[in-house]
Amino acid sequence: MQRLWLLITFPLWLSLAKGWKYFYPFNDRSYVLAIDEGSVKTSGERVCTVHFFHQKTGSQTTLWKQELAMQYGQETKKADFNGDGVADFLILKGTGARGSNELYYLFLANPKAKTLKRVKGFEDLPNPSYHPKYQVVTSYSFAGKNYYSIYRMGKGNQLIQVGNSFEDSFDSDEKILDSKIAAALKQHKTGTKKSN
Repeated sequence: MQRLWLLITFPLWLSLAKGWKYFYPFNDRSYVLAIDEGSVKTSGERVCTVHFFHQKTGSQTTLWKQELAMQYGQETKKADFNGDGVADFLILKGTGARGSNELYYLFLANPKAKTLKRVKGFEDLPNPSYHPKYQVVTSYSFAGKNYYSIYRMGKGNQLIQVGNSFEDSFDSDEKILDSKIAAALKQHKTGTKKSN
């Protein structure tokens, strides 16, 4: 009986004990993504526990659990990053360049299979966005000079950089950006190396 009570009250207990925040990535609210407020490790890095579980009356199944470094913790948003028309789940890792470069962990959502799968390495892409016309992820980095990088999602949700990063010397003009993406994809497809 005590075990049953713990399983039923686990989400509430977590929220009271550690300041957990809950998200429901699917219409079915029995699937829960919980993020704790995090604790600071000896390196000064803040680490949050992300817990994805399925709960039914009287039981709870942990689907996965990860500890992720996060500057702030618990800040999330949804956006489609693989062109399937389903909003994927992003968790803010932190910012750089005095707040100009935002970095996110990406979890691809599959409502039919009820899965959230992390795309490793995505958290290293500043200011990511999805370009539906070319089905690529673009990354825009603010630095002394601003740069675009283009990525494709490969097998197993691995990010593959397409071509070299290029400077935004065209004030983010969409037509010029489109032509640069098309050229990088063409070179990537033919296997020729892009020269600087």
